[in-house]
Amino acid sequence: MLIENAEQFARLSNPSTEDCMRIQKHILENIDLVSADDRRAIAAIFAPLATTPLEIVHFFCDSDEAIAAPFVARTPAVDDRMLLTMIGSYRAGPRVRAIARRPDLSGPVRAALRGLDDPAVDRALELRQTPQTAQRSANGHERSGPTQRLDAGALSQIAVLAGEQSRSLFETALADCTGLSMTSARILCDDPTSRNLLFALRFMGFDGEQAMSVFQGLAPDLANDTGVQRRFRSAYDAVGLHDAADRVRRWQLEELESLVAGQQAANSQIEPAPVADKGAA
Repeated sequence: MLIENAEQFARLSNPSTEDCMRIQKHILENIDLVSADDRRAIAAIFAPLATTPLEIVHFFCDSDEAIAAPFVARTPAVDDRMLLTMIGSYRAGPRVRAIARRPDLSGPVRAALRGLDDPAVDRALELRQTPQTAQRSANGHERSGPTQRLDAGALSQIAVLAGEQSRSLFETALADCTGLSMTSARILCDDPTSRNLLFALRFMGFDGEQAMSVFQGLAPDLANDTGVQRRFRSAYDAVGLHDAADRVRRWQLEELESLVAGQQAANSQIEPAPVADKGAA
């Protein structure tokens, strides 16, 4: 009966709110009563639907890997915030590799996947995202995409850009590689003694000498002091890749939440005021 009702819902081109509430209640109240094979079949019905009710989406995303992974790989009913939350919660595994196989991932999600530094996730990401990993600049040359893994030579070239004359180029590279906004990149560069900058540099893949080159470019006066250099190297060595990835993912999620809140506030401002309010005004 659950499968039959799910198929009936899938045939609705524009389900109403009542349709969504009805199928959500029916599925969630009875899904634990059916076998794992039936749950997989029901998940397969809902997976390609953009109209799948959100609570059903959450249920299948949080199910066992055998159900969650194929569902996550296909469903269009998840947003970046949900994907980033899953990456942070489950890290490398079938569910997260399924996210890497999704087409047209946003910069923050690709950056979060790269930050796991897991070969299986990287392979899944590269196989599915190859058309998006290289973009052409205005002069026709290819440049690295926002989460394309950079080699040591490219990172050394980026590090040199941290000097005053090319600071804006370094900020752009930092924003591209971390999936953060330009505003966040500028804030990180404006406070080179902050531990947050160390997390960003480690996330990008800089080794100790390259990170020191960045620090010297951002804070030339401080970087001439051997004691400061020693403390910088020690602090940078203490920053692990996984900690850096977790920190950058949190920043990405905070930026997304801020964008959502700002959009909601903007929408509320353009909604027509109630009649009573208009009269009072």
